[in-house]
Amino acid sequence: MKESQGVKEGESNLVMNNITIGSLELLELLEGAITHADKGKSALRALNSVQLLGGAGHLVARATDRYRLIEGKIAGEGHLDHTLIALDDIKRVIEVAKANKLARVTLNRIGDLLTVSTNGNSLTLTVLDANYPNTFSDLFSKGEVTAIETIAFNPSFFADYAKIVGKGVQVSVTFKGDKSPMVIGLAGDKVEWKALLMPMRFSN
Repeated sequence: MKESQGVKEGESNLVMNNITIGSLELLELLEGAITHADKGKSALRALNSVQLLGGAGHLVARATDRYRLIEGKIAGEGHLDHTLIALDDIKRVIEVAKANKLARVTLNRIGDLLTVSTNGNSLTLTVLDANYPNTFSDLFSKGEVTAIETIAFNPSFFADYAKIVGKGVQVSVTFKGDKSPMVIGLAGDKVEWKALLMPMRFSN
């Protein structure tokens, strides 16, 4: 079993690698994040997943299918190293959160195992060992806001944005050039969201 990231050999028992969050917050976070995980027939194993990271008072979830990406943040107490969980396992965590909506949930990582505990029940998952994009922050900060005449995008993606924010809630779009990702503004209930959508090439 490999050591957790950021924990030196022989020190794993000295470093707490767990975080506690509210079940409702976790449910909204994960249900939103999975909309952007790669579900295609040729999906890369690393992208058919959600990445979790905890610290500085927050738990962050990230997902991408190469055409768009999303990052959500909720309040959390503790620390969690970069932890990549397969989409099917994330759906199992969602079911746990749904069944315990008023509870607190603890995510505890030891090596390549992540245990999800709430109300005396627990679920243990295996952390994926795969390369995951680490340029999220760079992509969100890249480029200047600019005016463009025309841009093309896949309209089906906006159905997922509606799932995240709910009916009747506005979704904003900020343009940073015809070849740069569009910044999608999503107003969550308990989650602070950031999202990007790649433009499509025009077809003749």
